[in-house]
Amino acid sequence: MSTIDTREQLIKVARRLFAKQGIDNITMNDIAVAANRSRRTVYTYFKSKEELLEASIEMEVKKISAAITKVATSDLAPDKKIVKLIFVRLHSTRSIVRRNAGLRSEYFNNVWIVEHIRRTFDAREIALFRTIISEGKQQGLFTVESPDLAARFLHFCLKGIEIPYINGIMNKNNDDKFVQHFTEKIILNALGQNNIS
Repeated sequence: MSTIDTREQLIKVARRLFAKQGIDNITMNDIAVAANRSRRTVYTYFKSKEELLEASIEMEVKKISAAITKVATSDLAPDKKIVKLIFVRLHSTRSIVRRNAGLRSEYFNNVWIVEHIRRTFDAREIALFRTIISEGKQQGLFTVESPDLAARFLHFCLKGIEIPYINGIMNKNNDDKFVQHFTEKIILNALGQNNIS
């Protein structure tokens, strides 16, 4: 097994154990046993279970990044693309946090870990939004003055609604279709597209 394969296997095993039992209830030895590896092998790749937690979160963030990049590079029109990207991002984040139930508390309690890991992701997401907004502006769909500022604003608004969305608070009294249509109207109006049905 290659070095990369071993590292990924350890991350997957650790993530599964953290999700089931929580990070506080798992030791490096537990991870070694579950991965059918020696403790020495585990410590060769990771200094602590916190480092494994960071690697687990980073692996999940890469999945979200791949999903939104796929949307951003699709053939959709910019107005459709930006709305789809927002909801792919929100759904992916919610799905990952829910799937990794034991990591849920780590996500909410150790936001600084997530923020540290997300720096590259955040920059990538802002760049994707900027590209889509600029594309929409070139096509005459958007009239927003600064695609860069709009991209940053959209990114930080999205980060702000992440936790309420994950917890189901954001769409508490409305179905997903209504929330998506409502969001579409707000975003597209903000970008200067006024002919929204």
